[in-house]
Amino acid sequence: MTSAHVRYREHAPHPLLRGAVQSCSFYEERHTASTEEHRLLPEASIDLVFHCGDARIEGRDGRLRPLPPVFVIGVRDEPARMVSRGLSRVLGVRFHPWHAASFLEHEADLRGYGTMVGPGLRALSARVGPLLEAGESGAALGLIEGWLLARRRVARRPAAPVEAAGIELHASHGGARVGALAGRLGLSVRQLERQFKRSAGVSPKALARLIRFSRATERLELDPGARLTALAFELGYADQAHFTREFRAFAGMSPGRYADEVRRLWPRGEGAPGAPRAGGARA
Repeated sequence: MTSAHVRYREHAPHPLLRGAVQSCSFYEERHTASTEEHRLLPEASIDLVFHCGDARIEGRDGRLRPLPPVFVIGVRDEPARMVSRGLSRVLGVRFHPWHAASFLEHEADLRGYGTMVGPGLRALSARVGPLLEAGESGAALGLIEGWLLARRRVARRPAAPVEAAGIELHASHGGARVGALAGRLGLSVRQLERQFKRSAGVSPKALARLIRFSRATERLELDPGARLTALAFELGYADQAHFTREFRAFAGMSPGRYADEVRRLWPRGEGAPGAPRAGGARA
């Protein structure tokens, strides 16, 4: 996707990283006064992000703090405000949450927004940064994938039941019942939740809610005029009230208002471009 101010490209992960990595993406935007405000929404993923530019994220104390050149957006269940000024370039690697710890163990805290990273990622960022500043996203991605492939050789895979549960939760768009899932895997619900949270940083029930929320934002970005009652049914919510309550808990706004934001940002109906999202951008 390209426009006068935005470029976005998504890359399939290296074949040896597939299964652990959902996608790799490059995003470039020249921000104006009307586009510098962003809302980072919760996701059913963990993102490793490299960026260059002037970007600041709001902490729980309400203060805007500069984002480091490499950071992790970990498990989170509430939106965060971010402000970007001027030219920003972002290269992101999106992990399935139950695999992220295998690659990022001892290098990042997998909870919250803009988490600090360890010496290995800082050293990698020192090599990636100049390439990203020059707009050489392909070469930068090659360095990142090389680092991940080296980590993969020594990474501990998640327990088989955890991986199986994560795959089924995604395949069912968050609709799989955790009790039935645990039974098929030969575990109690408590055992599955304990193992899953240890690997993914979130319980399977919480991940299922995030998956459905992410699916809802995607559908509204593709079709902001969708009927909310029908969409609630399609996504497996009990009713529209349940859908609205869940959506508001994660986004800080109703699905109707989110759809209005999509229309405002992309008024000609071309649809949201992937990296930039309604109310802002998801790294």
